[in-house]
Amino acid sequence: TSYQPFTIMGTGDNIIVTTGTGSGKTECFLLPIVNTLLKEQEVARRLDDGVRAIVIYPMNALINDQVKRLRAIFADSDITFGVYNGNTEQTEKAARLMYRNTYKLEPMPNERVSRDAMREKPPHILITNYSILEYMCIRPNDDAVFHNAKLRFVVLDEAHIYKGATGIEASMLVRRMETKLTAKGHRPQYILTSATLGDENSNPQIFAFGEKLCGHSFQSIVRSIPIIHAIPE
Repeated sequence: TSYQPFTIMGTGDNIIVTTGTGSGKTECFLLPIVNTLLKEQEVARRLDDGVRAIVIYPMNALINDQVKRLRAIFADSDITFGVYNGNTEQTEKAARLMYRNTYKLEPMPNERVSRDAMREKPPHILITNYSILEYMCIRPNDDAVFHNAKLRFVVLDEAHIYKGATGIEASMLVRRMETKLTAKGHRPQYILTSATLGDENSNPQIFAFGEKLCGHSFQSIVRSIPIIHAIPE
């Protein structure tokens, strides 16, 4: 059995993607983000520095896997991306050494790998976790990463972990971040992903969960369609 995911293309609606592992959840938010950035580049003929999308992961292991995907998608691209977490080195020299040791590769030209680089030229796509994002919103030096931000997307991967005390902290962080990075009367598009939020009978509870977490209503739940492949003789 394989899965054919729906994709979300620029509707602006807040969306929850709840499908099985390996069914394409990452593509459901990466493709619209890339599409939006390419359209901006087409109209303006360039992409100014500044965060357009924040992708929040609960664990660094998931972030490391994501970097490999981003490298493949953004090869020879003007779209910049960077990981900012507790392991991100301050200086470019130290960050490049760690990068080579971790991935056995050199960073791409459009990849920001050090805190200094992301403060000087903020990436279009910022990858982090909610604990570090909390610090980034309140520490003066880290705050520089949000210079010239034009926040369009906020993605929370593995959204089911944001319950109880963790959920309360994350929901307050999301509200502060929106207030800080968006103009009055505007909001980013929120996309939550998880494999374990429940089936269609749980839709009311899933919508309520998303609204409590992000402070905005959600219009759609994206699920995969199982496709049974015929087995040849």
